[in-house]
Amino acid sequence: MNSRRQAPSPSRSGGPANLWPLLTLSVLLLVAPPILQAVSAFYVSLATEILILALFASSLNLLTGYGGMVTFGHAAYFGIASYALAVLVKHAGLPVLPAFLVSPFISLMAAAVFGYFCVRLTRVYFAMLTLAFAQIVYTIVFQWYALTGGDNGIPGVWSEGLIPSSVASPVGYYYFTLIVVAASLVSLHLIVSSPFGLILKAVRENPQRTQFVGLNVRLHQHITFVLAGFYAGVAGALFTFLKGGAYPDFVFWTKSAEPLVVSILGGMSYFSGPIVGAAVFQVLHFIINRYTEYWPLVLGAILVLLVLAAPRGLVGLYDDWKQGRLRSQRV
Repeated sequence: MNSRRQAPSPSRSGGPANLWPLLTLSVLLLVAPPILQAVSAFYVSLATEILILALFASSLNLLTGYGGMVTFGHAAYFGIASYALAVLVKHAGLPVLPAFLVSPFISLMAAAVFGYFCVRLTRVYFAMLTLAFAQIVYTIVFQWYALTGGDNGIPGVWSEGLIPSSVASPVGYYYFTLIVVAASLVSLHLIVSSPFGLILKAVRENPQRTQFVGLNVRLHQHITFVLAGFYAGVAGALFTFLKGGAYPDFVFWTKSAEPLVVSILGGMSYFSGPIVGAAVFQVLHFIINRYTEYWPLVLGAILVLLVLAAPRGLVGLYDDWKQGRLRSQRV
């Protein structure tokens, strides 16, 4: 009997064949906007919103999917960056590009302060404290009329000056968002693939054992909390330009549920899960909203069915199918 093992084919070993989905997606992201623009500018805005939601959900997935810290207040950092950008532009008179660059770091600082207290708690206590901080932010935003405009928000924040005037259009802003989101996702992937990311997964699986081997669990959790707040801030800043202002619902608790649902839908144990979940969630929302005003009920029922059918998310369902197909080929 021949004891030599057959070398795996490129498609099974992560070789060139596995680059085709990524290449196909890249081409689609690059060529789709002009086609969508020819139909309606709304579809370009929808595609831009999918990109922003994918980044927002990926920032939460860093905290929850990789770090094992379930948060109900992630919208706080999304909204803080949004309001920071709007205040800097409308009240301080700062040009939009410097304001855009500064605003995520304001979310980062807020996450550093809130995270200092949150990581001292675990499980449901951690989740409830994140929600409490988010509600504090919402109350400040809703009540401080002189700075935030209260329930009116801060309208009239557009992207003029952020990108060249020759491409300042829905398609131009889409490409700007695509570049920012792609760079953010690449850096996030580098983080979760680094030794820090491996330690974070160990903390998620067994924080006591990780502590026993000499690693500072609380420090790694705090750093993760801060990083997640920063990337949520990038998404919030992008969303401000898309919607033309900052509004109280950006920091309301229901906004925190959105990236959580998206991550669960796509698959929290996968890096691509929030990206897939964002696309499916937004497309379902758009289609259902066209036919009924009770879209939250219908969308909720569909999401429940999807989660029951695929507990590990849509990416997990695809992964199970792929592994089953490979096993059948080996038999």
